[in-house]
Amino acid sequence: MKILQLHADFIEYRPIKKEIPSAEEAESESVREEEILVLFTAVEEGDDGETARRAVAEAKDFLGKLRVNKLMIYPFAHLSQNLAKPSDARPVLQKMFEEAKANGIEAHKAPFGWNKALQVKVKGHPLAEMSRSYARSDQERVAAPLHPERARRGERSPEELLSRMKKVEHTGLPDGDHRTIGERLDLFSFYEPSPSMPYWHDKGLTLKNLLIETIRREIKRRGYVEISTALLANVDLWKVSGHFEHYIDNMFTTKLRADDEETFGFKPMNCPSTILYYMSRKWSYRDLPLRVADFDLLFRKELSGVVTGLFRVKSFTQDDAHIFCTDEQVGGELKALIDLVDYLYRIFKLEYSPKVSTMPDEHMGSEEQWKRATEILIEALKSKGIKPVIKEKEGAFYGPKIDIDVRDSAGRAWQLATIQLDYQLPQRFRLTYVGADGQEHTPAIIHRVIYGSLERFIGILLEHYKGSLPVWISPVQVRVLSLSDEHKKRGEDVLERLKAAGLRAEGDFEAATISYKVRNAQLQKIPYVIVIGEKEAKSESLSVRTRDGKVREGVRLDDFVKEVGDRTSRFE
Repeated sequence: MKILQLHADFIEYRPIKKEIPSAEEAESESVREEEILVLFTAVEEGDDGETARRAVAEAKDFLGKLRVNKLMIYPFAHLSQNLAKPSDARPVLQKMFEEAKANGIEAHKAPFGWNKALQVKVKGHPLAEMSRSYARSDQERVAAPLHPERARRGERSPEELLSRMKKVEHTGLPDGDHRTIGERLDLFSFYEPSPSMPYWHDKGLTLKNLLIETIRREIKRRGYVEISTALLANVDLWKVSGHFEHYIDNMFTTKLRADDEETFGFKPMNCPSTILYYMSRKWSYRDLPLRVADFDLLFRKELSGVVTGLFRVKSFTQDDAHIFCTDEQVGGELKALIDLVDYLYRIFKLEYSPKVSTMPDEHMGSEEQWKRATEILIEALKSKGIKPVIKEKEGAFYGPKIDIDVRDSAGRAWQLATIQLDYQLPQRFRLTYVGADGQEHTPAIIHRVIYGSLERFIGILLEHYKGSLPVWISPVQVRVLSLSDEHKKRGEDVLERLKAAGLRAEGDFEAATISYKVRNAQLQKIPYVIVIGEKEAKSESLSVRTRDGKVREGVRLDDFVKEVGDRTSRFE
């Protein structure tokens, strides 16, 4: 038996999903216990009741030293490569629990066989973390200490490393905060090893991919090509683009080897890499405008004090694109981008207002170039009947831009879309195209994002809709419930037919009351809940409950599939 003992300020976990069929029953709500000794426990082959007894006896002795009488037995298979079978492990864990209670300890046991969201805050005193190993032969083995030389170099023991693998807890936030909603809906989480870099869960990634696919379909229709480029580049690239001078403090840099002289940077934006793509061949005026989209992951070294959930993170994805065009094409491309903004934001019922950001104090290029580019942006907006607000000195260092602010359901303003007109980078990279006169000319570049950061956009959507996302982007559109085990087979048949029809559906056929299962679906903000009971099984119809609590009986499955499909196609 392998055990990692942690004296904790608190442990909090939430059962997410059963990992094995024989998993213990568990409540769905979060469990939190404070001022407690946590035993992360891996039961190994050969462990028995005597192993459990000795482990609890030592834990009791340790509790006495800590002056604590509260114990959590937490199954943790990752501590061992020699695990007992689940059918053998469960009785040993149960014996530990019973032995602890028999010794007067306030004992708690996390459910066996579950994937759980976990956070532990470990005490800072020297005894807070201890590792133990127990064998059936009654010979105790204590984990070897870290070699002194490795300790001198600042290396940590495996137990110390494990204790740092903590989920970032967002406590005390209002119910409407996107971090609270995201955790409740199992969309994403944050972990200390990757500060301010979201870990997307299955449902959250489904939502993110749906948003990407929506704009991907639309821009394909509008003549875009899509590329993907290296996430890492020699800083020489950023020196040519000007980012090294103006943006290096916001970039993550590294050396490929400790003794390398060259430094590399993780890309904070896509423009220099997209320019390299443009440089891969010769272009003619007949090829322009060239509209190039890129959905690669980006990295920015944001200050810890300004990162906030998904609103400002250190790794993110943009619906990025760069348009290489002639001077004569700039106006038409800008108008088309304003139309694209209008199209996309209307889908989400977001009110928006454009603003023009002008030349900052630190910039590249002449004031005459900046003045002309700014006037072109203003004229494009006016041609659409929009009189923009001017944001003095807030442009990018290489060009003025149109910033699009949106208002959510709470009336808050957010800056999302950006359309930048750039004459500087084409000159710095010596970009050319062959004009109708047979001569080489320098193109303009329009940088643009519509969603902006997908992470920020999703955070805004979660608060805008209060978690009740429209049917078309709900990660789970339908959950099928069985009234009892007798109706499970019919429920499974319905579920498979829904999936075959392309709906995002899941089932809940566990042995629990129907009111409990309906309540869980409502907490997950699932748009449709289908209940299969005796009447539905016999008539092969559906009982459909919508998110607002309305119930319809006798619904034909084909009609239901069409209803959800129609709402999806209308972005409802």
